[in-house]
Amino acid sequence: MSPPSSDAAAPTGRPRDPALEQAILDATVDLIVRRGMAGTTVAEIARQAGTGKAAVYRRWPTKTALVVAAVRALQAEVTVPDNGSLREDLHDWVRHFTSGDEKAAVLLATLLGEASRDTELREAAAAAIGRPPAAALRAVIGRAVERGEVDPAAPVDVVVEIIPSIAFRRLVTEGRTLDPVTAAALVDQVLLPALRHHPGRPPAR
Repeated sequence: MSPPSSDAAAPTGRPRDPALEQAILDATVDLIVRRGMAGTTVAEIARQAGTGKAAVYRRWPTKTALVVAAVRALQAEVTVPDNGSLREDLHDWVRHFTSGDEKAAVLLATLLGEASRDTELREAAAAAIGRPPAAALRAVIGRAVERGEVDPAAPVDVVVEIIPSIAFRRLVTEGRTLDPVTAAALVDQVLLPALRHHPGRPPAR
């Protein structure tokens, strides 16, 4: 008997069901928006999604991981703009904080409020939600430094915290996302001056 072809795929267990995963995420969003984190259990999420707790835990090991995944699913994808212009890149980058509907804002505000009292949730939220936009902004600024648009001595560590801090504060205290007009003003009147922006010429030495 000839040996099995090396190209043949070995069984890998039950295939993932995107529709079920979406149902679980939708149920998580709905229950947390209506009841809050403390009032929502994995059992209730599973029941509303039409599945069992085991199916939830196969995909997300903890309630915290599930909630963070639900928040991320409602957010715009973090990208690193590369238009060849710092100002254009910053305006593209800041749209991450102005996107999302009211339900997304309520869910993220709930998560941020709970994170102040829950170390595990705080770290998970920082890793999945807080750090990716900051890393993208650092990449944008790094390219601008290489092009000579930004003074290498500019306070980058401070700059990367400005818009996320304002956006998250507005979510927690007002339950709404950063509006596009305010976001654009922050880019032009705060970030660019703070970075000592010099479009089209090398920074002063």
